[in-house]
Amino acid sequence: MRSSFLRSKRLAKIVKRVRRRSGRLLGRMAVLVGGPTATAPSGGPFRGPTGSPVGRGAPEVGRSVQEFDSPLPPGRAITSKWPDPPQIERPHDVVRTVDAKSNVVHPMDVAQLAALNEEYRSKPLVPEAPKYDQASMEKRSRKRLTEIHEAIDLADKRVLELGCGGGYGPWYVAHHFGSEAWGVDVTERTSWAALSGPKVHLICADIGTSSPLEADSIDRIFSINVFEHVHNPYETLAELYRVLRPGGIAWIRANLQRGPRASHIYRELYMPYPHLLFSDEVIAEYRRQTSGKAEGAAWVNHLTWAEYEDALGEIGFVTRSLRFVEAPLDEELYERFYHVLGRYPVSDLTKDFFRVIVQKPETAASA
Repeated sequence: MRSSFLRSKRLAKIVKRVRRRSGRLLGRMAVLVGGPTATAPSGGPFRGPTGSPVGRGAPEVGRSVQEFDSPLPPGRAITSKWPDPPQIERPHDVVRTVDAKSNVVHPMDVAQLAALNEEYRSKPLVPEAPKYDQASMEKRSRKRLTEIHEAIDLADKRVLELGCGGGYGPWYVAHHFGSEAWGVDVTERTSWAALSGPKVHLICADIGTSSPLEADSIDRIFSINVFEHVHNPYETLAELYRVLRPGGIAWIRANLQRGPRASHIYRELYMPYPHLLFSDEVIAEYRRQTSGKAEGAAWVNHLTWAEYEDALGEIGFVTRSLRFVEAPLDEELYERFYHVLGRYPVSDLTKDFFRVIVQKPETAASA
């Protein structure tokens, strides 16, 4: 019930945003029509130099035509019949093209994936993949928490980690920073039983659909490389806002789907963008043949940073800091497979991760 309400609320916000943006675009059009002295009084139609209304405000959703009070004259009437063009057999067949890239066809099949992977074996995208033994996980947690603490101060507070994995993050937050810590993840780990305690609360839940946390109860939130896997990102962001106290701060780092590492299988596939270049069926078949794992790339939501940014603003967060972890574009690969990679802006292909710090306003009230 709550999830349906959030979806309806999100849809209403999206419609509102579309109307507002349409109004801004049409306002700019109206200023051009009305001349340099045209103005746009708040809440009213745009008016030309004489004060007469130029536009009628934002159009209804779904309409792409804006009517004006002083339209251009219509095209003159044509009374003659439509002429008949010459009859041509197979008129849509290609004779030639000047687009050189369209002449190059790469079959994006298992053989192509195998050849490309072998080519990148000596120059892997991730030369040293993260390890998941206890010592490596402890060291990684300490390094990450040091960075987060320096940015948002985790000491002596009520702190939540979204996507806590093995639970070492909340355990260190409680035992090193002296805070009361919560960790939430959709998957419970074997380590939780040993790491839980009076000040370490590890909870198996999807807070985007059913949250056990109270409103305005958390001072700090952090989430490390988890949000890309969240199936309900809008609802989850809204829930983080709800549980943060007014003035509370969230530190979020996440992988972006168009980035070179978003496949999460760089231990087996060494090139950038395998998840963009090849279908999951091709990847699964290649992995079945080489490692026995008939699985595609990791599931990652397709939100761009612009969509995250819009969602954070609509929910009510104020952005305090933003950084990107970027990778240089592999230009040779991009040119060779332009028929696939050319679908995406280069600026998206070079952004691997974003790290944003957002704050719930001091005056905010949670529902």
